[in-house]
Amino acid sequence: MTKKPTGLAAFTKQGKQAQPDNNEAASSAPTADTTETKPRQRGKGDIVALTVRLSRDDWQRVHQLALSEGVSIQKLAVDGLSRLFEEKGLKGISP
Repeated sequence: MTKKPTGLAAFTKQGKQAQPDNNEAASSAPTADTTETKPRQRGKGDIVALTVRLSRDDWQRVHQLALSEGVSIQKLAVDGLSRLFEEKGLKGISP
């Protein structure tokens, strides 16, 4: 008697107790000729989104600074990165 797979094993090939016949195994196995690579989707446009992770305390400080300066956090970040580039003798980041 075969035991029925449970949990995630029920959804994977490893969870199947019966061995597939040769025709099924050959047709489901990917080969180098049939594998397609998807064209790159991220970072292709003129503007690229970037995520920055901050602790809650640091985010509150940045948020308060942006409010007091009357600018967005985006502008603060771009200005700060631009200054870092310029300090190193490189061209600043365009807004």
